[in-house]
Order: sequence, then structure tokens, then C-alpha cells
Amino acid sequence: MSSDTPSPPSMTPRSLTRMALIGVVALLLIAAPIAGLLAWEPVEEGNVKVVKKWGATTDTVFQPGAHLINPVSQSTVSLSVRPQSYTMSGKSTEGAQQGDDAITVLTQDGLRTDIDVTVRYRVDSGQAVKFYRNYRTLDSAEERLIRPSIRSVLRTEAGRLPVTVIYTGEGQTQLKAAAEKELSKEFAKAGLILEAVQVRNVELPSEYAQAVEKKEITEQRRQQKQDELAVEELEAERKRIEAQGQADANRILAESLSDEVLAQKYIEKLDETDTVYIPVGESGYPKFVRSLDSDGSASTASSASDSSSDSPPTNSTRNATSA
Repeated sequence: MSSDTPSPPSMTPRSLTRMALIGVVALLLIAAPIAGLLAWEPVEEGNVKVVKKWGATTDTVFQPGAHLINPVSQSTVSLSVRPQSYTMSGKSTEGAQQGDDAITVLTQDGLRTDIDVTVRYRVDSGQAVKFYRNYRTLDSAEERLIRPSIRSVLRTEAGRLPVTVIYTGEGQTQLKAAAEKELSKEFAKAGLILEAVQVRNVELPSEYAQAVEKKEITEQRRQQKQDELAVEELEAERKRIEAQGQADANRILAESLSDEVLAQKYIEKLDETDTVYIPVGESGYPKFVRSLDSDGSASTASSASDSSSDSPPTNSTRNATSA
């Protein structure tokens, strides 16, 4: 080797220690941000997080906000505490499951009917650990708790009601109250809060629905007939009152027509006509007729019986013609 080639620096224990310290510091500077990111555990509004340590569920629950965990030994599971709804419906476009998912029940009188129902609930944030230990997820709780519970309650309660009641507002209110009472107890044990049970529809058996429809049609026709009869009775009463009024008027008029009044009426009519009937004889039948021309002249004609005849007066008269 050439004499002018530089020799490598000697590695003393002191220099080795210094290099090791520099490496540790550099490693810490790199690892600190990563560790901080791993330890940072934010919880969004409407959720809680259950803390687990070495895979086992602890009693610690993180509420919405910022939290720190040991990323080496701890982990978290997020649970939504927002209101949820689970629907069982006969319509394929509704409900958690496809197809006809209505609850089929037997009424007190043995008729089958389908009920559409919606259960509204949420996870109790203060009981999130209990819920997670029992069901883990909302889907599991719906399948294992909510679905069988609501079916059992409605079937039991529907069996106490006749079909004539179950589809009415009163019957549906009774179903709702019974379901809420029983489910509230079951949900409290599971870390859930029941908000409401909604009985959305009661589908009657087709044969019963047809019978109800026929009954309603018959009732409508009967009511229509009653209305028509009432109108006819009112019309008959109106005519009776009208006839009675006319009869009373005629009676009053007849009582007021004395000979003097009739004579006065006759005199008044003389000025209103150009033909004058002259009553003669005891019966007052017309004997002669005098027609007045427009110029005021008068002509007379005798009736078929001559005035000098001794024959009695008749009801027929002949009108005199103008000259």
C-alpha cells in the first residue's frame, strides 16, 4: 500500500456511543409523529367508541370528542347512537328484508291478517359496553332481538282481538301499546332505548275485506233510501201544509161571501168586461146577454127560450151578436 494513502479513522468506544445516541434521537424524531397519529382517537358526533385492551372489551367508552389510546395494547370499536328504524312490511320496496316481510297473525276469531310495523330505537350511550358484549353490531341486534320480539308480541296481542277491531284505529293503538310495553323491557336489558312502535298497516283477509265492502255498500244504499224517504216525507208534509192552508183560505173566503159582497163584486166587474151576464129568476141563471160594441152601441139577442115563455130558465146561454 502506498505511504500517502490515508488510513481510516479509528472507532473508539466514545465515538460509537455518540453515534448510537444520534441514531436513537433520529428514530424518536421519526417515530413520535407516527405514534402520535396511532394514539389519536377522535369520536364523531352521534357515535361512541368502546375501548378494547389486548382484544378484550373494557368498561371504558369514549364519548364524542378527542381521546388518546395506547396503540400497542388498545383498540376501539365505533357504535352509532343515532335513532335507527327497523321495518317489516308486505311491500317489497320497504323493510329490512326483500319481499313480503309483513307479520302474519291470527285474530281471536281465527282469521289471518298481515301487519306492517316499524320499530324505532337507538343504542343507549351509557350502556354501549353491555350492547357490544351482547350483540356487537346493530344488524345482529335487529336479527336476534328486535325481529323475533316484535313478531312474538304482535301475535300474542292480535290473538286477543277480533278481526272487526284489529283493523280499526282503536285496535292498532292497542297493538302499539302492548308492543311498546314489552319491547321496552327487552331493550333495556340489551343496552337499547325503544323510541316508538308504529303499526303502519293492517291487511285484512281478502274474503273478509270483500264482506266488509259489501256491508258498506249495503249500508250506503240503505242510508240513501232513508234520505230519499225523508225527502219524500218532507215534500208530502209541505203539500199537506199547502193544501191545508188553501182549504183554510177557501173556508174563510166562503164565510165572508155574503149576498151584499157578491153584489158589490158583480157591480165592480161590470166595468171590466164588454159582455154582461144578467142573472134573472130565483136561481140567478143568466137569461139575456148584452154585447157592447167598441162604439158603445148595444145589441140584444134572446135566448132559445123566449122571455114570454113560461119554461124555466136553463144553464145554457147564447151570446148575442152585434148588429
